[in-house]
Amino acid sequence: MNFLLLKVLSLHLIISIANHKILLTVKKIFFCLLTLSLGVLMNSCNVKSQESNVTTKLNNKKDSLSYILGATKAKSIIKSGVKVFENLDKTQIINGFNAKVETYSPDSCLLILKKLFGENYQDFNKTYAKEGSLWMGKMTRYAFQSDMVRLGANDQINYDLVKKGFADGLNSKDGFLSDDVMRMTIQKFMIGLNEKNGANMMAKAKQIKGAQIFDNGVVIETLIEGSGPMPGLSDDVKVHYILTSAIGDTIQNSYKMPNKENIIEPVALSLNGGVVPGWSFAIPKMKVGGTYRLYLPWKLAYGEQQGRESLCFVVELIARGKSGSFTAVMENKPEVKNN
Repeated sequence: MNFLLLKVLSLHLIISIANHKILLTVKKIFFCLLTLSLGVLMNSCNVKSQESNVTTKLNNKKDSLSYILGATKAKSIIKSGVKVFENLDKTQIINGFNAKVETYSPDSCLLILKKLFGENYQDFNKTYAKEGSLWMGKMTRYAFQSDMVRLGANDQINYDLVKKGFADGLNSKDGFLSDDVMRMTIQKFMIGLNEKNGANMMAKAKQIKGAQIFDNGVVIETLIEGSGPMPGLSDDVKVHYILTSAIGDTIQNSYKMPNKENIIEPVALSLNGGVVPGWSFAIPKMKVGGTYRLYLPWKLAYGEQQGRESLCFVVELIARGKSGSFTAVMENKPEVKNN
């Protein structure tokens, strides 16, 4: 199962507030793709809620996307499976989400949520349900808008329609939109962002002084020059690596990945079909003992399967050996995992 699908199904929103991490069961929807079959996208429509006579006017793709992002954000709350949300004040959550981002205060949010959920966030106190709901709405809006800015998507968002979608979604009044339409709309949105952010990353990589630039788009930056041999095209290698997205988010870090014995060791990989195409191309151009930053265009990373994401790896090449010397049965490869 690809990592973007896993994010939609299981990733919980973690907000760092005043050096404390509050784990909320508000599941993220922004970084998601369920399938890569493109097709359905709302262009322009006037639609009525199943439970209301109020018409929601979606004039263009931007309006449709914004409404859907808001609705899915709300649905991730009400479908979280945690019964405590049944005791929250929906109206106050909506009021908080509609408030200006500037009114969000991490310290105030931490204080109120501690009162609402207890010091260990396990004891619900209904006395603070109304105020806590307001701050949860504010925090959700803050997280949403921060993500849009970080993804370079803020200019694609109509926040009035995001707020309308959020309110309708929280009150289950968004039933005029099928799950397929919502899924495909977000899918196309995310692919577009991946392409844009990936192109920006690759363009910047090509400006790095001394970097090796290849015709297929791969860029290799030498961080520490190795003194050992270069691997052959079909060799096994042992590496440590840090995988980041085009906008710099760390996706996977082998330096922090213990094995079954809870020991952190270099990862054994086969260059002969055991890695993404960009690795098969680039690793043989590195020297054992060196550390390199490897920029891969999406076609040489995980391709269409992962939403056309260009990726960056920091690779420490620790050892090389003949095919099968480190891993006779290829089970490990630099796949994206989610904790």
